Amino acid sequence: MRILTLAALVAAVASPSVAQSLLPGETLSTIEVRPISAPNPVLGADDRQHLAYELLVVNPSRFFVTLDRIEATDSAGAVLGTLEGDALAAVSILWSGEKATLPPGGSVAVLLDVTFPADATLPDRVMSRVSATRQSAGPDGKPAPWPANAPFPASFVFTGAETPVGAPAVVVAPPLRGDGWAAINGCCDTITSHRGALIPVDGRLRVPERFAIDWVKLDENGQIFTGDGSRLEDFAYFGAEILSATDGTVVNTYDEADEQVPNQPATGITPENIGGNMVVVDIGGGAFAFYAHLQRGSQKVKLGDKVTTGQVLGLLGNTGNSTAPHLHFHVMDSPSPLDANGLPYVFTRFTSRGFLTSDDALERGVAAEIDPRLAGTHENQLPLDNEVVGFD
Repeated sequence: MRILTLAALVAAVASPSVAQSLLPGETLSTIEVRPISAPNPVLGADDRQHLAYELLVVNPSRFFVTLDRIEATDSAGAVLGTLEGDALAAVSILWSGEKATLPPGGSVAVLLDVTFPADATLPDRVMSRVSATRQSAGPDGKPAPWPANAPFPASFVFTGAETPVGAPAVVVAPPLRGDGWAAINGCCDTITSHRGALIPVDGRLRVPERFAIDWVKLDENGQIFTGDGSRLEDFAYFGAEILSATDGTVVNTYDEADEQVPNQPATGITPENIGGNMVVVDIGGGAFAFYAHLQRGSQKVKLGDKVTTGQVLGLLGNTGNSTAPHLHFHVMDSPSPLDANGLPYVFTRFTSRGFLTSDDALERGVAAEIDPRLAGTHENQLPLDNEVVGFD
């Protein structure tokens, strides 16, 4: 006798005469939703606490599934933040499909940034209330109307993807000196090359650069380079001293990468040298500080060295996966820059001039315009994407 399993029922959209065994409150969701790692709160320069984290959504069915709405909630069901429509599509990374529609077997990562006032008490855990709609796959492999006689509805809502809220951000000193440093590819509410860098290592999806920043420096004219930007000497900040942001122990280094040609695609990249010449410092508590793209031969430390806050580690360069001189800095939960999840951090003090209205000006070598929003002195906060700051 042939037994029709639940999996076969879902795949075949069987007759409504076949019963389904779900308890009250359970929903046949078609998709799996899970957090990639627990969120850790950080106080941004906007004076709001940010919970930046990601949901991985997988569609292990033969149906098309469209994500209509995702609401972050606390354990009591109170809504903390909502993504839907264009806002949801804008923070969704689909490896196949369009906007927020997953094809059969498809998957998507949704980047969340749930914020709270600076003085708010954060929940001890967050969940996700997901609203979605199913469509059949037609003979041509494209979405088709959901059958009227299907044993479950086209639209569904469920709550899941529960995750605890982790420890707050670590406090670090600035890794650079001077004014005019622009936080490129920073956190938190848009997909950047850092925020959207999801990397599978040994079969596990990692988000190492969640809070990473690429630091470039504006000169007195608001430019990052003069001339045509094809030479390292066109960038006045090339060779700036890189400072240890904390006390700690050097646990990983690399110093074999030559300088890339500015404003040209990087060449010779391998998994080993993607960060260029770099230093990783164990700063305690399961956190590690990462300094990347240093000049070859400029490192002042070696494996096992004890370092102190403000100590010079090396000089800013343009090595590894880099198209312009910059310091890539972030904090992570492992000494391996790729096999890690990013951890939040705040700087002890910085002075903000505001935000770049566009970072295109930097690439073209023309004067950048700065919106003075949030200008002023900030303490124990994280500079946000495209913020221009000064360090004492």
